[in-house]
Amino acid sequence: MFKKRILWFFVPVILFVSCKPARKIQTSETTYYNAAGLKHENASVLLAKLKSRRFDYKWISAHFSVDVAVDSSTTSFGGTVRIRKDSIIWMTISPLLGIEVARVLLNKDTAMFIDKVHDRYFKGNYDYIDSLLDDDIDYELIQSVMVGSNIDFYSDTAKLKGYYDGQQYLLSTVARRQLKRILFHNLNIRTKNDVQFIWFDKKDYHINRIRVEDFVNHRTLDAFYTDFQQVDSVMFPTHIQYVISAEKTIKIDLQYKKVYFKTQEETPFNILPKYERIQYKK
Repeated sequence: MFKKRILWFFVPVILFVSCKPARKIQTSETTYYNAAGLKHENASVLLAKLKSRRFDYKWISAHFSVDVAVDSSTTSFGGTVRIRKDSIIWMTISPLLGIEVARVLLNKDTAMFIDKVHDRYFKGNYDYIDSLLDDDIDYELIQSVMVGSNIDFYSDTAKLKGYYDGQQYLLSTVARRQLKRILFHNLNIRTKNDVQFIWFDKKDYHINRIRVEDFVNHRTLDAFYTDFQQVDSVMFPTHIQYVISAEKTIKIDLQYKKVYFKTQEETPFNILPKYERIQYKK
């Protein structure tokens, strides 16, 4: 599930930029739990604390750079992203030379991208893409992992359990015994549902990490949020690392630069008559 979701999100990027010689992407080595000091906390109280610090915004605008490592190849590119909360994700994609090669526009119902290298474009709804990938594509998940703040990431908050390890708070969809099997002993559990975790700071409650485990299909998505900078009155993560573990391990290193919160932005997306529409077949 997660490999396909994240890979689909970067498909128009990975296809249009060149691969470079492999180089290791360092991922966070921070330990986000303390087995000996793990204590139960009231999940409702923790959820309220998290909500109280969830920043409200109309638009986020930022420049970014990305390294994507898959097996022995690494792809690097940059661009601009504009996010209208719960509505639109718009991106321009450029290799290091700075020439725009792709443009992406996502909303809750429609996904579009333009391949400027090959003069083609795609426009379709998520149901159609779901049928192609045999999986769910979720706008909310993409927005959540990109900004590290949207706790609607959880499908059923009534099932959340709360913990504290002396350093950070943790909300999870599993009980303490199962949590220890997963986090402390790296063991699987029997479940048909995704297992979800969210770690957040004990002082200002910003999210440090999101993790989702799919034990049925043996897939994991980990998102680490670091290098927080104050933008207006909000602590915003300018460095995000994703690790997708499935048949292959994919590492994505995202750096935000020049982050702005705005009241209005433009999302130009002009499909020229010469562009050929990409037709997918089931």
